[in-house]
This record gives sequence, C-alpha cells and structure tokens, in this order.
Amino acid sequence: MRAAVLTGPGQVDVIEAPEPDLQPGSVIVEVERCGISGSDIVAWQTGDLPAPAWFGHEWVGRVVAVGADSPGRFEGERVVGGVPAPCGACRPCRSGIGSICQLVLSMIVGTDHLAVPHGAFAERIRVDSRRVHRLPEGVDSPMGALAEPAAVAAHAVRRAQPSLGDVVVVIGTGTIGLLVAELARLAGASRVVAVDTEESRRELACSLGADAAFAPGNDLNRWLAGQSHGLGADLVVDCAGGSAALTTGVGAARVGATVLLVGFTAGSAVISADQMLRRELTVIGSLGYSVADVHRALDLMADERYRVDELTSYTVGFSELADTVCQLASPLEQRSPEVANRPKVLFSPTLT
Repeated sequence: MRAAVLTGPGQVDVIEAPEPDLQPGSVIVEVERCGISGSDIVAWQTGDLPAPAWFGHEWVGRVVAVGADSPGRFEGERVVGGVPAPCGACRPCRSGIGSICQLVLSMIVGTDHLAVPHGAFAERIRVDSRRVHRLPEGVDSPMGALAEPAAVAAHAVRRAQPSLGDVVVVIGTGTIGLLVAELARLAGASRVVAVDTEESRRELACSLGADAAFAPGNDLNRWLAGQSHGLGADLVVDCAGGSAALTTGVGAARVGATVLLVGFTAGSAVISADQMLRRELTVIGSLGYSVADVHRALDLMADERYRVDELTSYTVGFSELADTVCQLASPLEQRSPEVANRPKVLFSPTLT
C-alpha cells in the first residue's frame, strides 16, 4: 500500500507501507480525499511533527472494515476524520474545557494507540472509531475534506460569540480565515472585512461575501471608521499569526473589543500591553474543535450555507504531492496557476 510520509525538512517520500491491521475499537478507512493543511506546510518546512499521522489529517473516505467494540455501524459508510467526545476525566475536562481534552487532542494529532505511522496521504488508514463522523447526503468528497478546517472555524466563531450587527475583521484569508468570515456573517455580523497581503485572496474573500478586503494599512482603518461610526471593529479574528497580524488587529479594534487568536505562530508575537490595557481589549484563544463543531460544519455544508466548494479547485496524486507542498510553502507568485488559484489543494490516492 502506498503512503506519502514526511522524512525530514523539505522531504516527502512515497513508500510501500504495510496494510493497516484491524484492532478492537478501530476502523479501516479507504481515503478518498485529504486536504493539504497549513500545519502540513509548517511541518514540511521544519521537519517537526507531533506524530507521523499528523501529516495528512484533513481527510474523507469510506469505511471498509470495522473492529470489535466499535460503537456505531460504519462499514461501507462515507466518513470524515474528527474528534471523539471528551473523556471527562483529564484536567481540561474537569475544568469544563472539553475541546482541549487530552484524549481529543491525542486523536487530532495522531498520538493515540490506534494511529498508524502515516497520515491520510495514503490509500488506507486505521483510526479510532470514536473519531469518525458520517458524511451527510449532498456533501461530496472535496467538500468533506474541508470538514476539519470548517470545524476549526466553527469553534473559533463560537468562542468569539459575535453579536447581531457586529463589525468583524478577519486577518489572514487562508482556508480557515475565509471560513471564519463566512460564519461570522451567518452568526449575525453586519459588516465583515478581510485583511490579507495577497490581492487574489482579498478578491476571493469578497466573492465569498466579505463586504471589503484590504491589505494591512490606512485604507482598512478609514473603511472601519466609516462603517462603525468611528469606533472600530467589535471583533478581530487573527487567522494569520505573528506580530504583524496582531499589530494590525489591535489597531483595528474598538475600545472594549474582542481579539480572537486562531492562527498559529511558532515564534513569539509582540503586542502592546498598553493598548490592551487602555482600551480594555479581551484577548482569547481558540484551539481545535469539538464533536458539536464537526456536526455544525457538516450540517451547514449539507444546507449549502457554507460555501466550502469554492475554496478548492485542484487535486493531486502521489507523484505531484511533494512538489505541491513545496509550492504551497512558497510565495503566491511563485506557485503554478493551479496551485495558486484557491487556498486549499486536495490529495487523492487514486491519482498517480
């Protein structure tokens, strides 16, 4: 069985992997699509992975075998990879924060005992049956491969709790940023503005319903002043990470606003404590997602209220995967038109 694995910084190898063996509590899934995520790109750049199964974690497929003690009837059904219900016993669970339950996080990153030594850039994978979720009717494989980032976005918006009529700024228009912008509108925001350094991404954000999109700078602040009676944004969502994004976000926020951190940065990010204090900003983080977030995302896809199909237009196989990951780690102008066209590129093991 073929599988693509990360073997070092900038190195993806296609190997002959052993067929995953069925264990109690597990299912074997034949992979249909797997999204290439931002964290896959970071792992390719650094060579660092929490576990081999993390490289290729945004997947959809069909269950071809079900182990003993697996709850639910899954054989033959199309499913997406998600998370289980929280364990209820670890420290985060006892603190009431089930989304960062130790069991949940172990399955997200692939450190649980049923994970195989590769992700879903493969023909088949074995996973714990508690983390698979049925695909609703009307949701095809390319859409299903976006269920995981869609759940991340759903969790972020739930954490932020935007109010009816809010002005929302989303910084970073990769896949999750674009999905957050869509959900902020569904949650009641009256104005949604996207911020990105890339013009093509700004154009895509507007085509998906953002009221405006700007590069960081004075044009953004002038637009906000005109749309918010001079107050600024009620909610700023940082989906980019890093000091520059935080500086832009804090500068766009009104007095008493919420700044939500979603984008991951491996290094330090500098922010003005003086501005946060004087303006009484609330800064919160959003990590991962819950079972409820997966179901919400899938339901919105099935109802065609979540326009995820416009985020992807290109699918690669084993032979193109390594080069595509390399391109996605490069500036937009250095990518091929197919890869640069949309923020999400998918993998299919049925392609050569």
